[in-house]
Amino acid sequence: MNSITEKFKEIIASVLPFIVIVVLLSLFVVPLDRETLVKFLLGSLFIMIGMPIFLQGIDLSISPMGEMMSQALIKKGSLQLLLIGSYIFGFIVTVAEPDMHILVGQINAVTMGQASKTLLLVVVSGGVGLMVSFGILRMLKAMSLPLAFTCIYIVIFVLAFFVNGDYLALAFDASGSTTGSITVPFLLALSSGITVITRTDSSEDIDSFGLLGIASAGAIVAVLLLGILSGNPQLEGSLPVAEVSASGVVGSFLSETAKMARESIIVILPVVVLFFIMNIVTIKLKGRQIKKLVVGLLYTWLGLTFFLAGVNAGFMDAARQLGYQIAGLDKYWLLILVGAVFGIVTIPAEPSVHVLTQQIEEETAGSIKGNTVMLTLCIGVAVAVGLSILRIIIPGLQLWHILLPGMALALLLSFYIPSIFVGIAFDSGGVASGTMTATFILPFAQGAAERIPLANVVTDGFGVISLVAMTPLIALQILGLIYKLKIKKAERMAQLKKAEGDKA
Repeated sequence: MNSITEKFKEIIASVLPFIVIVVLLSLFVVPLDRETLVKFLLGSLFIMIGMPIFLQGIDLSISPMGEMMSQALIKKGSLQLLLIGSYIFGFIVTVAEPDMHILVGQINAVTMGQASKTLLLVVVSGGVGLMVSFGILRMLKAMSLPLAFTCIYIVIFVLAFFVNGDYLALAFDASGSTTGSITVPFLLALSSGITVITRTDSSEDIDSFGLLGIASAGAIVAVLLLGILSGNPQLEGSLPVAEVSASGVVGSFLSETAKMARESIIVILPVVVLFFIMNIVTIKLKGRQIKKLVVGLLYTWLGLTFFLAGVNAGFMDAARQLGYQIAGLDKYWLLILVGAVFGIVTIPAEPSVHVLTQQIEEETAGSIKGNTVMLTLCIGVAVAVGLSILRIIIPGLQLWHILLPGMALALLLSFYIPSIFVGIAFDSGGVASGTMTATFILPFAQGAAERIPLANVVTDGFGVISLVAMTPLIALQILGLIYKLKIKKAERMAQLKKAEGDKA
């Protein structure tokens, strides 16, 4: 009970700045209509209730299930079986990922059905599954993490030359959305479970990270190939019209909560079915252990239901209105500033960020503080959202003008910093671009793109998630470089003191 109480306190402290900023903007800068503001406030309440319950459920169910399944697979001693199982894990958890459902729903709505939700979901899930298998193979073969990422992104850069800007934006946005509230804890547990068995204690913390970054790259490759094979069509679209509920704010929330309760079952069910099949075949848990997992799954379902109802019913309309109205003030500096501030406060409100930072502290025995990683992510994402708004404002500034040099710098840095920071950086990039980014930052950018002349809501509105996923790669690797330099300085000081002692 103490654990969940602490989570409630942490999440309330994380979400409150978000609420204060939106309310202040509505009161003094761009007034939101009464229904939208009330829905936003009620949505915030749902998030503050749902997220701590969800995180507690993850600790009790999804994380231990991932570790047990990965250990059961590797104990079979068959590399082929492990890689096939890893593909199935990657495919199923991506199909189940709420962030992916949110993104493909927005893509389908904005493009007026040109981009099929089901096709995108299956293609992306297939790409993630393949890369999860590759990531596991890399761990087993002790392949260098920087080398692995370099090879993957060379393939991505080559494919990117053959697609238009619409598919490039969708590909990188899909990459960010694959690592969310279901995928992150499961794949982290999968990675951790394998490293416990296959690595020595000295290298285990290094190998525990990096799988998320590799897995999310599979989404980029898959969507780029889809664009090439489908003939590279130009996507057109506009913002969907907000629906007005005849039953009012409370009615719309009750309806959304019931819908999310059903969808949350669908989201969690594939993972649960897979686990219980494996439990019958190989894991063999007893009654008390099963009961604990079931309680954790109920927590996960209940928390996810409240969280998704809050963001879907309360956040999207408010974000679009704010982006549209602030862009209409013709004060673009204000639009960039507000976007950057939202980038900062979004990170502490992301459930997956808390899961990752907690594991970073645990795996590194506290040598890398979760709060330090959180602060670095906030700075990186603030820069990303600012760059996204700048791209909407400047007609000639395209997504690849920022992504190409940014990813090249991230790959270059990976060869000069401690390996653990490489894995943490690439994992954090996907985690930072989670549910809150998809349901608030992306609609905010789309609202601005709809209002700004010469901007395109498809080409310019999408792509923000990709930049949010990119900048943490650079920010955290710079942190790793600082960490490396500090260690070297400490070693030099120790050597000088030793030399002075010898002389004395």
